[in-house]
Amino acid sequence: MSGNRRIQSWTWLPLAAVLALVSVGCAETNSAGSAPEAGAGGMNGDASFEGAGGAGAEGGAGEPVRFDGTLGVTDNPVDQLFANPQRNPWDALGSDAEAAATYSDAAQTCYASVDACGGAECEAFASCCVNTGACCAPIVVDPPLPGLLDFQKCAGQTAEGCAEGVGSSAVTFGELEPVLSGRGLVPNGTATAEGGAVIGDLLNLSSQRVEVDVRFTLPVGCAGTCLESAGVAFTGSAPDAFVDAEVGLLLSGSREVVSLMIGNAVADSFDAGTDSTQWRLSLSPEGAAQVFRDGNLQGAYSFDAAALNQAQFVVFGRNLGAATTSAAIAAIGVEVSSCDNPQAWTERRPASITLDGNEVPGHASGSGPSLVDQGVRKRMAYEVDGEIFVSEQEAPGEFFLSDSIPALMPTEPYEAGGVGDPELVWDGNFLFLFYTAWDDNGLGSIGAALSVQDLPVFTKADGPTLVPTGDDVVSYDAPSVVYRDGLWLLVVRATLSDGATELRAFYTSDIDTGWERVVSGALEPLTHVDDPTSEVTDPSLIVHNSAYHLYYARRTGTRWSVELAVSDELVLWRSMGEVLGGSGEGFDSLGARSLDALSQPDRIDIVYSGQDGVSFQLGTASRAAPSDTAPSFF
Repeated sequence: MSGNRRIQSWTWLPLAAVLALVSVGCAETNSAGSAPEAGAGGMNGDASFEGAGGAGAEGGAGEPVRFDGTLGVTDNPVDQLFANPQRNPWDALGSDAEAAATYSDAAQTCYASVDACGGAECEAFASCCVNTGACCAPIVVDPPLPGLLDFQKCAGQTAEGCAEGVGSSAVTFGELEPVLSGRGLVPNGTATAEGGAVIGDLLNLSSQRVEVDVRFTLPVGCAGTCLESAGVAFTGSAPDAFVDAEVGLLLSGSREVVSLMIGNAVADSFDAGTDSTQWRLSLSPEGAAQVFRDGNLQGAYSFDAAALNQAQFVVFGRNLGAATTSAAIAAIGVEVSSCDNPQAWTERRPASITLDGNEVPGHASGSGPSLVDQGVRKRMAYEVDGEIFVSEQEAPGEFFLSDSIPALMPTEPYEAGGVGDPELVWDGNFLFLFYTAWDDNGLGSIGAALSVQDLPVFTKADGPTLVPTGDDVVSYDAPSVVYRDGLWLLVVRATLSDGATELRAFYTSDIDTGWERVVSGALEPLTHVDDPTSEVTDPSLIVHNSAYHLYYARRTGTRWSVELAVSDELVLWRSMGEVLGGSGEGFDSLGARSLDALSQPDRIDIVYSGQDGVSFQLGTASRAAPSDTAPSFF
């Protein structure tokens, strides 16, 4: 590899010559008339940010503003900042102060707590799709449970054969085999133990919504004294003598009721009706259970969904009468949907980085990782010893380098302390690399570089794209950047002159002209830290399911964890609290930080640094998170 891979040219290709950015008027003053908040050295060497005091300067207000939702909505071009401009409510509400107050009040009511977002009145906010079970997508490929299992039509078969007939599975339990007859599945339990079958595969009720339709067959001649029961339930443990029904429906023949079971106890009971009565049990990941009889809601209840991340679905009961008169389960129908639960990470694994098939010493402990999906390949950037490397993914958690030469090294006076915190952005044509440039005093500014080649060869801008000046900010670092529809969005950590830190958001339609700050919003008060025993850093901003997801790391003492906040428009934020911490074992046993997220149609992939008490190591994980499920505002 020639030295061109190593050396950065100081002549920036003018963005106007290589990009067709959509102008959204962001370079103008905002609706409150304030000047642009931050300046840039100019991506083409001669651009300046008017009103910011010249290249590399910052203008505008100094001290962090007090959060006022209405001010945030009126002081920013919110109609341009929506994560999904097609869900822009301003066409319906208007853009006057009264509409802004209406919007702000509604958002802050829905965002008041983690679980305040589930009602229909909050459907206007795509942010309310996260962790509420409100926005889910049915699992149609290899669903864990059968869509329909008609036991009556399987009369004379085994439970296993009946399940196999619809592409599922059944494992029976109990002293006697369940019997399938014209009545349905008779569990065939005894006076001292229950019988039945485990149906299908494991479910994660903390991230999956389940709708179970059940039709029971009532026992004949019970007269209030028989020992006849049949039910369906989800359990977190394998059936023993009895099923631990964490949540389910149980028909009691002697009492002629169907009971809702929660925590293996009766939570409520309803008249059993007849053999034609249709029951539905609806379970959502936020822990909400609803019971319907013939389409009519009977009641809403709470259950521990988090404890059922490895749940089994069972049909069970006890029968002492003849099979021709016993209680039975006539048929079940199940729909399982995938929902957005930000705590439900799977496949947490350490990452490996190789060169010519060999592990690169020290690189798996690199810092500030960033993922980018270019369609034909995924890349990960990271920092080692003040230099930035860019690797390519060959399998989940496995990355390789094409050579040992850094993709970006410190070459400028403002980079005398090194470069780090890489952020890769693919705009559909070119690969951008934003990064922190540390000066010889340890203070940061935000640099930018561009590669127009398939194998990344980055060319730096003539100067930093975001520089701290003025009285309140002394350093910017840890950039996270999103490009969508001609608009660039930036979140950075700001270190204030008094030593406090907070996250700040910026936007622009043209990097050449610099960045304008999102003002009067909730991000600063949400992330502000002035306690030396704590720290907030490493933001990662993505657009997913019509909302912004902002991950960031928080240190408390020596332990790190990752928190999440979501927003529709970068102004009003819904805090989700901690979403990734220590796994209890392995490379990330004690904590996690530096998460960088990548939005996919049905999931979110991440790379992060895991903490084991000795060192940090790069790792990857994923979680189900369906997109295109946020309801339309209109």
